Amino acid sequence: MNDPMPNSFRGGWLIRGVLIVAVLGVILAAAWIVLLPGIVVSTIQARTGFVVKVEQMSVNPFIGKVNIEGAVVENPIGWPTHEFITLRHFKVAADLLPLLRHRFVADEMTVDVESFFLVRNQDGVLNTEAFRKGLAKAKGDTSKSEQPKEESQKTEFLIHHLSLKFDRLVMADYSGRKPSIKEYNLKISQEMREVDSVTKLIIPFNGVVLDAIGKMFDFVPVSVGGTLNSLEQAGKKTGESLKKWFQSLEKKKP
Repeated sequence: MNDPMPNSFRGGWLIRGVLIVAVLGVILAAAWIVLLPGIVVSTIQARTGFVVKVEQMSVNPFIGKVNIEGAVVENPIGWPTHEFITLRHFKVAADLLPLLRHRFVADEMTVDVESFFLVRNQDGVLNTEAFRKGLAKAKGDTSKSEQPKEESQKTEFLIHHLSLKFDRLVMADYSGRKPSIKEYNLKISQEMREVDSVTKLIIPFNGVVLDAIGKMFDFVPVSVGGTLNSLEQAGKKTGESLKKWFQSLEKKKP
């Protein structure tokens, strides 16, 4: 008895089926890449109250690449100033598997900051801390028993090649009787290799700036008059608050 469906006919339908699945997969992947930036921006605004504007953003979670052009983050309504971060360019190519072990590994990272406003409002709250806490908020209430566990999770990081540009830093404190505003034209432009600690991240910043940042974070770093040892000590203290912020960005991706 003859087979009513020849092998060539079956093969044709099999190929068509595979092609249809492949095309649908490409469409879904493309849709995810296109929609994800909007989801990220809207989620950040909803959780933190900070206004986020991005000229161009592409995120490919399948290969661990992020590229952002012309990003502006503004403080929430009610803060003394609306300026927070103006980012000309951010690019990262990271390995995804180490994230499962709470380790962030990037082959290449570019950070080009036009301006950064570190602002303490009338209630004594820093905008960086308000932003970090906003990102860390879950959709429901977090019990006290869960908080220590979350804080104990530390994310190590390694950046094989970091291109860092940082033009302007403004520190404004409105918690006292009179506002205190200091502005630093840093004009930092450095290529860094094998960055694996906050201490290495802050090496391009001079001691005066580190002291000022330390005071904004309610501690006074040791003198950073030029020795590597003193810089490392200041880096450990100054970096803890900044490190929490970087960790929250990695651990609480929407």
